[in-house]
Amino acid sequence: MMDKIVRIIEKITDIIGGLLQAWTVFFLMVLVMLEVLARYVLQSPLSLADELGGYMLVSIAFVGLGYTWKENGHVRVELVVNLLPDKWKSAMRFFTLILAALFCCPLIIGSFQMLQDSILFQSRSGSWLRTPLVYPQSVILIGSILLLLQFIAEIIKAVISFKQPAGGND
Repeated sequence: MMDKIVRIIEKITDIIGGLLQAWTVFFLMVLVMLEVLARYVLQSPLSLADELGGYMLVSIAFVGLGYTWKENGHVRVELVVNLLPDKWKSAMRFFTLILAALFCCPLIIGSFQMLQDSILFQSRSGSWLRTPLVYPQSVILIGSILLLLQFIAEIIKAVISFKQPAGGND
C-alpha cells in the first residue's frame, strides 16, 4: 500500500514537475528565439516575450522543485552526514525530511493567501497584456504542493527502509 502511494506521487512528480516543465523550457527557448529574431531581423521586438518568459521561469523553478528533489538535483552538503554510521544516516535523513516537509507548510499557506489576495483585488500585471496575476502566481502554490508530496513520498520510503533491515546486516 505504501509503495503504491509512493509510485503515484512519483508519477505525478514525473509528469507535472518533469515532463511538463521540460516542455515549458522548450517553449521558453522558442519564445526567446522568436524575440531575438523579431528584435534584430524585423526591428520590432515582441512585447509579450519578457512577461511570458518570466512566468515560464517561475513555473520551471517552482513546479520543478519536487522533480529536482526526486532526482537528487538539489545541492546537498553531506560531509558530516557521511561520517555517521548507516543507522544514524537514516535517522538524520528521516529527521531532515520531516523538517523539509514542515517548511513546505508555510510556503503553501503563504502562496494560497497570495492567490486569495490576487483574486480579491483582481491583481493584474503592469504590462500591456494586463495578465491576471492569479494564473502565474498559482504555479507557486502548485510547485509547493508537489514538493510537499515528494517529501511525503521520501518519508514513506525512509519508513519502509527502517522496517526492511530488521532481519539482516547491520
